[in-house]
Amino acid sequence: MVNDMHLRFLGGSDRVGSLAMLLDIDDTHLLFDYGMTPSKPPEIPLPAPPVDYVFLSHAHLDHSGMLPVLSENGSVPIYCTNITSEISHLLHKDSLKIAETEGYSPPYSTLEIKKIMHLFEVVKPKESFEISSMYDVRFHDAGHIPGSLMVEISGSKRLLFTGDFNTIDTHLVKGTKPVDCDILVMEGTYAGRDHPMGREELEKEFIDKIDEVVGRGGVAVLPAFAVSRSQEIALVLRKAGFDIWFDGMGRKVSKLFLKHPEYLRDASALKRAMNDINLVHSDHGRKLALESEVILTSSGMMDGGPVLHYMNKLKNDPKSAVLLTGYQVEGTNSRLLVDHRKLDFYGVLESVSCEVQYYDFSGHAGHSELVSFAKACSPEKIVLMHSENREVLAESLKDFSEVILPHNDQYISL
Repeated sequence: MVNDMHLRFLGGSDRVGSLAMLLDIDDTHLLFDYGMTPSKPPEIPLPAPPVDYVFLSHAHLDHSGMLPVLSENGSVPIYCTNITSEISHLLHKDSLKIAETEGYSPPYSTLEIKKIMHLFEVVKPKESFEISSMYDVRFHDAGHIPGSLMVEISGSKRLLFTGDFNTIDTHLVKGTKPVDCDILVMEGTYAGRDHPMGREELEKEFIDKIDEVVGRGGVAVLPAFAVSRSQEIALVLRKAGFDIWFDGMGRKVSKLFLKHPEYLRDASALKRAMNDINLVHSDHGRKLALESEVILTSSGMMDGGPVLHYMNKLKNDPKSAVLLTGYQVEGTNSRLLVDHRKLDFYGVLESVSCEVQYYDFSGHAGHSELVSFAKACSPEKIVLMHSENREVLAESLKDFSEVILPHNDQYISL
């Protein structure tokens, strides 16, 4: 029987980024995610104490980005899907390249990245295993990106850690379902904000805008996260008939997705979409892309990557447009673009006069969906995390007996 349960956030409690949560159950210590905020330089969570198990919800850097430093703690197993481990490895190596390019100290070494690869323990949704005679762990598909997981801990109480999750179907993955629990630890990235329209209407407006840009002789630049968003946009555009060029890390991620088709809603559709897209492999390819109709490229928050090359060429072209497809975290280049119509080109701040539009292709549940999910889980307690607007969400959940808004480094008894 579980007698004593406490949690403490090392990061990501009251903001989106750097998520890390410790859960102590009697004498067993669990760590859920250990991420970084990809700012300049990256924001990192508090140091992690020795733990017995690590659970990684998915590969995005704000959840996986600091895992390599855990290699210093010995041979602690890291449980995640195989696709999550492979994409995390790719992102960790890229983080070192970015640190070198930006001129700040790398968060870990190449050796630590190699060491951490040997600590991954592959699991699948619906799998479970016993940690001790007192409680067990079960994994659920989170519906956020391919391979993303929610983690359920069951003993005398049942706790669900959602990580990032989505309840609606996208082209890439199916949405998740509620899980009955006593304690719900839930992300609130979209707290206070609902998605402005249904997916079909959003996709139509998006394609119509690209058609408008192409029709006036411009190029539509689509900054997109390499992991999941690039592939989702490729699927949205699959039958639109545009001349599309794809640049950046998303190409490698697409290959990894196709290597693990069991995590995709329709692997054959993604394969067809990728076959219809031109891939950029060289400077010559980038010249050809600038003469095309659509450029799908990283990075999603425009803090680096090929997108800055394209924007430097097109920033003052009134016929062209940059169409943002993801959430812009405070302090990122894409947020600077939205708020002030400026971009930081590696230390040089310049105005942008081409068209700028935002389309909400989020992989997160919106406010109403968060509320519905929480109610359907029927918890006694709700812990809200990974959110910059938790108070609004807490107000919508006030009918529950206890809604907890922890701060980093605060011990919470459950």
